[in-house]
Amino acid sequence: MLRTRFLTALILLPLVLLAIIYLPTLYFAVLFAALIAMGAWEWSGLIGFSILSLRVGYVVLVMLGVVLLDFSPFAIVMSSGIVVWVWLFLAILTYQNANKTFGFSCPVVRSVVGFIVLIACTMAVMTLKAHQSFGAGWLIFVLCLIWSVDIGAYFSGRYFGVRPLVSRVSPNKTWAGFVGGMSASVVVGCVGGLFFHFTWTAYVMFLIVSIITALASVIGDLGVSLFKRISGVKDTGNIIPGHGGVLDRLDSVAAATVVFVSLAYWLGW
Repeated sequence: MLRTRFLTALILLPLVLLAIIYLPTLYFAVLFAALIAMGAWEWSGLIGFSILSLRVGYVVLVMLGVVLLDFSPFAIVMSSGIVVWVWLFLAILTYQNANKTFGFSCPVVRSVVGFIVLIACTMAVMTLKAHQSFGAGWLIFVLCLIWSVDIGAYFSGRYFGVRPLVSRVSPNKTWAGFVGGMSASVVVGCVGGLFFHFTWTAYVMFLIVSIITALASVIGDLGVSLFKRISGVKDTGNIIPGHGGVLDRLDSVAAATVVFVSLAYWLGW
């Protein structure tokens, strides 16, 4: 599994970076929309849709939302995304401590939440890609931050993990993995901030935002795991060898990019 995971990452990583750096915004948007469509298909399974027409209909609905993003108020979309992720964070705690779903047992709720998560993720990623000052650099940084959390958590959890983090939601995640992932993100945040030529005050604020973003990526991962538990679905998909489905890669990205962009917007970056 580790070998497959590593080889897949070795192939996909350069392709992702090349697409971010060199693809014009429009072409990149089309490519990312294709990923969101696949994510919507997988999310329809988490909702509980088993009929083909319902699953296709949900994908079409999400794609319509993506197309209409140009006419959607930025603040409202980002605020909706933040509200959903805070709700999911509370749901994770509630499910872990009281085995209650905090409203997510309802398929309609899962449908609406999935729509907001995927739409807000699209807007956040495209905002980072097209940022007038930092452009693709910010998107690459946020992705590196997410990957550092994932890698740090994987290895520290593998070798030192004993105490479960949230056993009912994701049995394989441990506190050691969480600490390792967050420690790796602090290193990436410290190094990454040097490339953006911040003042000292802005650099410290950037590091704080990076840590909050890293925490959000963990919530994103656990949020989709929670939906798997509620829906009785083991895996969202297996399209990416060693990594699972598209949602298994988009979950952390969806939460982290929305939080990072929202904080950057609020701080006037």
